[in-house]
Amino acid sequence: MNYEKTISNVNRKKMLEINKLRDYVSQIMTSLKDENNDQLFNYTTVVLDNEELNTVLKERKSKENSFLIVVMPQFDLSGSEDNAKWDNSLMFFILDKTDYSDIKREQYIDIFVNTQKKAKAFVDKLIEDKSNHSGMFCNFLTWLKENSISVKPVWKLSSCNGWSIELNLDSNL
Repeated sequence: MNYEKTISNVNRKKMLEINKLRDYVSQIMTSLKDENNDQLFNYTTVVLDNEELNTVLKERKSKENSFLIVVMPQFDLSGSEDNAKWDNSLMFFILDKTDYSDIKREQYIDIFVNTQKKAKAFVDKLIEDKSNHSGMFCNFLTWLKENSISVKPVWKLSSCNGWSIELNLDSNL
């Protein structure tokens, strides 16, 4: 096997840089607004695992009650010598902190209605930015595989409820 050629091919394929992802999420946090022109999210961070996610969520104060959390991406190399590529797996959480002390069933469901709107706005922004080739982040979003996007409900996660969003970026350029 020609390892020099394989290494050369892999180096041409790009792995998503964490700082680019972090910058992009910060930009999304400031750009996504609701119908009152208020930001959809008031806290964002990157976490490594469930334990760190739970710690971050428990530490949030009541004024930081709407979160866009990024899980550290996973990178898998696939393909063969002449067709190697990086599969970049990303996961996001869109969560609202919930005070269960005085909440009724309908109010609980309304949390999911509201966070679903935020999740949809987030996914719509990803797809819009993918097609906007002049944007600051168009390089990595051109790798977005729309059919990989999965949105699932999350409940009672450290007193937070909302949605997780999973997607893949295929950097086979």
